[in-house]
Amino acid sequence: MSTTLMDDILYFRATDKDIDKLVDLRIIFSDELYGKQPPEKEAEMRKNLRSYFEKEINRNYISWYAVVDGHVAAIAGMVIKTLPGNIKNPSGEWGYIMSVYTSPAHRGKGLCRNVLERLMETAGQMGISAFELHATAAGEPVYVACGFYKHHEPTYRKIVAG
Repeated sequence: MSTTLMDDILYFRATDKDIDKLVDLRIIFSDELYGKQPPEKEAEMRKNLRSYFEKEINRNYISWYAVVDGHVAAIAGMVIKTLPGNIKNPSGEWGYIMSVYTSPAHRGKGLCRNVLERLMETAGQMGISAFELHATAAGEPVYVACGFYKHHEPTYRKIVAG
């Protein structure tokens, strides 16, 4: 476990002992984006998230979080994926940043930027130098301040209900 103390804020790299925190914060993040889900949908999501984090934490998924006064105040996660290389990223290693969330009481204090920077530093130590994310309107200024730019290729999606 790596920790850093900065102005009474503790920063932690998530481990398998933090899976409950990761699941809870992903649910809170989802509720804020899409609204509170019915209990059966939330239970299914919790089960699937737990299964994912148990398999992938610190393998293909890394996360940093900030604790203020004993409570998680901000978090960021990254899925590590390998694609065929290209001119700009010959290795094909990408960090897809997701689940970036700061609790309402701690917004505007730099916590999001700090967990994001720790996340990218950890990825850099793993040889990852290309990053991608999807931003909410509220998060966009933070990402731009961290050097991200809006890419010219639009994202298209298709979800097949199964």
